[in-house]
Amino acid sequence: MEEEIKFLIGLSLFLYASYRDLKEREIDNWVWIVMALTGAIFLIFDILNGENLAMVAISMAVSFILAFSLLVFGMGGADSKAMMALAILMPLPPSFSIIHSPIFIFPLTVLMDSLLLILPLPLLFLLYNLIRRDFEFPYALFGYRMDASKAARKHVWSMEDENGKSIVPKKDVSLSKLGNRKIWVTPKLPFIVFMAAGYITASIFGDVLTFFITLFQ
Repeated sequence: MEEEIKFLIGLSLFLYASYRDLKEREIDNWVWIVMALTGAIFLIFDILNGENLAMVAISMAVSFILAFSLLVFGMGGADSKAMMALAILMPLPPSFSIIHSPIFIFPLTVLMDSLLLILPLPLLFLLYNLIRRDFEFPYALFGYRMDASKAARKHVWSMEDENGKSIVPKKDVSLSKLGNRKIWVTPKLPFIVFMAAGYITASIFGDVLTFFITLFQ
């Protein structure tokens, strides 16, 4: 029952964080503080009950190191905080998962499942641009075209500047200098939304990557 309660608490907080990320691209720190404090309470009860905490300690240590490393390499602050808070709330995979992974570091499984959910995005961009009959390779795989004046008010990065186009987002470009012409843009991905989906997938289904690997063995 404890695992189910922790899962529902994490689910509620991830869903709220996803809503905030979609709407504002900004998440209040209290979300991760509540998740971490709740996890700490459960952890105290586990210690008092004499649970074997060696795997928990390893999972938390690896998750914290990974979160800090990803932050250094450009991962968003909220994403890193989510990983650290999750490491306290649910350091180990729940027993009710369908696929049991040899990787017992649950936040890592959530991260991998989240990244796998992002992989189809180029195909979705391609389909969207083909429907709009606005195809230009390779930019149609990484974004879509819109008025530069509108892009300034949207949660997007420009893929163009005065020097040309690139599939790499140009985060420092001044959209006002591009006039009213249509430019290629790529959305600022609300990664917490993918983490929420990865959290649900990892909790209920399990390690998706391990599942696909076993299919080819």
